[in-house]
Amino acid sequence: MTQHETSKCEKLLYEAIKIAEQSREEFEFIRQCFKNDDMYGCERNQRKSDRHWGHAEGIFYVLKELGFEHRDMKRLQKLIKW
Repeated sequence: MTQHETSKCEKLLYEAIKIAEQSREEFEFIRQCFKNDDMYGCERNQRKSDRHWGHAEGIFYVLKELGFEHRDMKRLQKLIKW
């Protein structure tokens, strides 16, 4: 893998980490909506959380398939395996 390709993959990795963390935050908001019996808020945020989680998971599997190795890949893996 060239240096340019590696830097692009690293950029994608950090984007996926950011998106996965955002998904977790949205999921915590879902819990609060559920406690407050706000089913509309639960449904809306569940869809957003699922979409962001799927985006991050897709990036993870693409990077893994490309053979990209980085110390933060484990961090991303932990974020999407919850």
